Amino acid sequence: MGSPVVVGAICLIVAEALFAGIGALVKHLSTDMNQFQLVFFRNLFALIALMPWILRMGKVGLKTEHFGLHLLRSTSGLIAMYCFFYVLAHIPLAQAMMALLVAPFIVPIIARIWLKELISHKSLMAIGLGFIGAGFILRPEGENMNLFILLALICATLVAFTKCTIRKLSGSEPPARIVFYFTFLATIVSLVPMLLNWHALPEAVWKWLGLMGVMAAAGQLLMTKAFQLASPVRIGLLTYSSVFFAALLGYIFWAEPISAGLIGGAVLIIWAANMTLRQRWLW
Repeated sequence: MGSPVVVGAICLIVAEALFAGIGALVKHLSTDMNQFQLVFFRNLFALIALMPWILRMGKVGLKTEHFGLHLLRSTSGLIAMYCFFYVLAHIPLAQAMMALLVAPFIVPIIARIWLKELISHKSLMAIGLGFIGAGFILRPEGENMNLFILLALICATLVAFTKCTIRKLSGSEPPARIVFYFTFLATIVSLVPMLLNWHALPEAVWKWLGLMGVMAAAGQLLMTKAFQLASPVRIGLLTYSSVFFAALLGYIFWAEPISAGLIGGAVLIIWAANMTLRQRWLW
């Protein structure tokens, strides 16, 4: 077994590949479903997929002394999900993922203030490079693009807060319990808006919703494990791997172009991620 940072990094990259896949499914299903339905069923099917872990843990395994933190994490994560699903329906997949992924630049600030974790000079330089890379990729075009990107940036701030909450919880809570409380609370809370905005769904969507639930549960477990093994300051920038998966999916399914800006930004972000992970200026 490798070092905790390396194992955490691998878990996070796999999780981000799953999240990019979920983004593609949300974009595909947005033609037949509204955001309230998508958020609810994403959480419901994820909860169903988690049942083997829940049953294995039993009542004792689900008992927590940190319900307030779980509720805080669920609230921020659910609001972020509503914002992000709305944005995904309206802008290219890779660009939506990129706007969301400003979160790793916000994580060190929250982690420094809340978790008292130090930020190295190389990590600060990596954050700067990440912002430059994001600038290459995020080029607002179209009448409402600024609004959608603003919503995505609000979502990114909430996601950064959620990741730090996971780090705070991981000292005493196992990954499956953290994911259970998020998924359970998000399912309960999102039920009412979904019922108020219900419309009939075509039969074809149910298989994709089931797949989304499995991917969401696996991604949440892997992401939670990643931040349990390593500080978000060290591996947080690896969440940018999802933009590469998203660009590939967008190109294959929606013929979304892979621009020079995306490639140039990707190169800078890979460099920044390497600096964060290995604390070296070069490879």
